[in-house]
Order: sequence, then C-alpha cells, then structure tokens
Amino acid sequence: MKIGFLGPIFPYRGGIAKFSTLLAGEFQAQHSIKFYSFKHQYPKLFFPGKNQISESTDPGFDVTYDLTPYNPLTWNSTKKNINKWNPDVLIINYWIPFFAPAFGYISKRLNKKIKIYYIIHNIDFHEKWLFAKSLTKYAMRRADKLITLSNSVNTDLKKLFPNKKTIKGFHPVYNCYNNDNYFSDSAKAKLQLKGKKVILFFGFIKPYKGLELLIRSMPFVLSEITNSHLLIVGEVYKNSNKYLQLIENYSLKENVTFINRYVKDDEVELFFKAADLLVLPYLQATQSGVVQIAYDMNLGTVATPVGSLPDIVITSKTGIIAREVSVPALKNAIIEYFNLDPQTLRNNIVKERKKYSWNTLADLVLA
Repeated sequence: MKIGFLGPIFPYRGGIAKFSTLLAGEFQAQHSIKFYSFKHQYPKLFFPGKNQISESTDPGFDVTYDLTPYNPLTWNSTKKNINKWNPDVLIINYWIPFFAPAFGYISKRLNKKIKIYYIIHNIDFHEKWLFAKSLTKYAMRRADKLITLSNSVNTDLKKLFPNKKTIKGFHPVYNCYNNDNYFSDSAKAKLQLKGKKVILFFGFIKPYKGLELLIRSMPFVLSEITNSHLLIVGEVYKNSNKYLQLIENYSLKENVTFINRYVKDDEVELFFKAADLLVLPYLQATQSGVVQIAYDMNLGTVATPVGSLPDIVITSKTGIIAREVSVPALKNAIIEYFNLDPQTLRNNIVKERKKYSWNTLADLVLA
C-alpha cells in the first residue's frame, strides 16, 4: 500500500512532527511512505517561538517540501504532487485551524480513489480562533476517516460532525528518547541536583499549560518536602518575565532550575531521568504526549483534572490527578504522590504503557 502524509516532518520541530515520524516508521516495513510537508510552516510574525527548525536526526523519509499554508499559490502544486504519486491513503494530522484552508482545498481536489484519513489531536483549541468550527468543517468535509487520540477530543468531534463516524484511538508512548544513557543518580549529578526530590515541568510553555499554578504551589510543597526542587525545561512562547518574576516574588531562586530553551531529542532523557515526578498543571488539555514520554521512562505524573488527562494518569497507580485546578489541590496531589510506593508505581507504569503501542495505533488507522 502507498501511504502519504500531509503535514510537518523533519526538520520541523514539535510534537506533531515527532508523532508523524513514529507512526510512519510503523508503516514503513510493509508499505511505501511519502511525506508532503511545508516549504514554510508559519510566518515569522505568527510564530511565538524562537525557531521552527529542529536539530534532531533526519528520519530519512521521502519528502516533498512544497506547501506554504499561508500562500494559496502553493496549494495547487502540492495537490498535483500528491495526485501524481497517487497514494492509496493520505494521512493528515490536524491540530489548529490555521492549516484548515490549505488542507481543505487540497483534500477536495485529490483523486477520488485516494482515501483521506484525519488524525485529530485537538478540536477545542487552546488558543481562540475566529471561525474555528467552520474552518475545521471545511478541512474535513471530504474525510473518509476521522481518528481522535482521546475521549475528550472524540466527544468534541461528535458535536461538530454528528453524522460522521469517528474512531477513538490513543496517543502512543514516545519510545524514542530513552537510550539508557542515564540512571537517576547520574542524571541528577549532571544537573547538580543530587539529594533533591525533582519535580519536572517539560515542554513548550504556553499560558494554558499552567506553569504559573505550579510555581505558586512550590512554597507549600517545600514546607512539607524541604528537599523538593522544581525543574522547568522548555521554551517559553512569548515572554518569560512573568514566570521569572513569580520565582523571585516567592523567593524560589534556590529551589528552581529554569532551562528556557527548546530541548534537542538527545537531551530529553537527561531531564526525565533526573526527575522524581512529572507535573502537568494544565488549565485545559486534550491528551498529552509529555505523559507518554514519562511512561517510557517509568516516571509517574501529577496532573490537573482537565481534558483526557484523568484517562491517562491513573490515580494512586501511575500518578495522582488533583481534585481541581487550584494551588491547594495541586500541592496536595504532589504530596500524595510522594507517599506512593516507588516500586509499585513503576510496576503499574510498565503495565499501563503496554496499552499505548505505535503498532496498535497503526493497525487502528488502517483497519
């Protein structure tokens, strides 16, 4: 079978590009794979981060870099390139309406025999978009299959497309970062965090991810776990001053390590192996790829009760779900986590992550 992908791939960075790479890798042994990716992904003025390009290793797929989603002059050439190769299936990852006009235009004009499968990461978007519902409907109106990765997205999608069949999948474990280069002690030593209970916040830092909530919780955590230390790793979108000011206001400089930059693939293991706990203090969410990195590292998670996080993090087994989105609830969840038996926690994580294989998702996509 010939399987095409429309969307980001190396050298673009971020979770969607990584997701596409790993899913395509599952198909590669038995199918022909080709990517149709971006010549330019976002205009510089629109993109809040410092850089759109990753320094990770080229996965080696056949890629045509032709599409600029904000330049309609490139949409037709992308459509022609896809029709020329004529895949049996075209897989489109969808996460924000910014790409909807280009994806909808291309989908409508593809050869009728090409099946179009959307994998939908978000449908109730973290940032507010004008005409989001109309744009999403336009993008997906020719879709042959709509696949979601969580219960919450599936529920939202059914509201948008009440007459279309949707398939609930899952976000697989990111099994590409754990290279056994570190153990807990060696990772903590490298980061000068020996003897600390390390609480990790990881990933792009946007307002909906609730880092401010976690920083405000730390003085209360420290009052009960005096050797706790917050390790913040990730690039702040827009301005980092409010987080730095909070750290100063709460006199947390000695208790926080803030690595404000994009982390390369070969660095990820270091931070997760140094951590005793991953915290997702999200104000809103769908699923989380960060939890799926933690699962691969046998690391437990504390999360807020939003989106599908309670479906992924099993309270008292693989972590703790806070009772609500608040400083007291988050503090209590972190304290409760550190009272769990570490070996039982690891055993539960090993068992739970078996549900989330790329092979199983690949079979679901093509079923």
